[in-house]
Amino acid sequence: MIDITGMKPETVGTTMCAVKSGSSRGAGSALRIESVDNWHASWSEVRELIDAQGGARKLRVDKDGWLSARQVVMVAFVGKTAVAYLSFIVSPDKTGCVEARHVSHGCDPDFSRRGIESQLYQAAVERANALGCKKLRGFKLNSKWC
Repeated sequence: MIDITGMKPETVGTTMCAVKSGSSRGAGSALRIESVDNWHASWSEVRELIDAQGGARKLRVDKDGWLSARQVVMVAFVGKTAVAYLSFIVSPDKTGCVEARHVSHGCDPDFSRRGIESQLYQAAVERANALGCKKLRGFKLNSKWC
């Protein structure tokens, strides 16, 4: 279980080698999952990952570079490298119930199919629950992500 609290989450990482053989990028580094926004030290690297995965236009970032307070971006890091992300929007539905709506997700191909996606998915669901979301919309992703 990944414990996430407040804006600066406490994470429980799993030590794993999440690289292809022959690559030294992140070898032997721990996996950690964090909620990231424009104040995070790795924000520019996270934006590059999201851009590379085709999710840039789905980020709700204003002209000053601020991420919307309603959008949550969960990021998996191997060592200091951002390798996967999942974003969702938190908002009230027509009945007043708070819901989380999946917006986009992606994973660096060098780190895909190593179990990172499913751990990131679980962390995003836990974060949505911690934020009081009673409904999850669009979170039925393919088997690689769940």
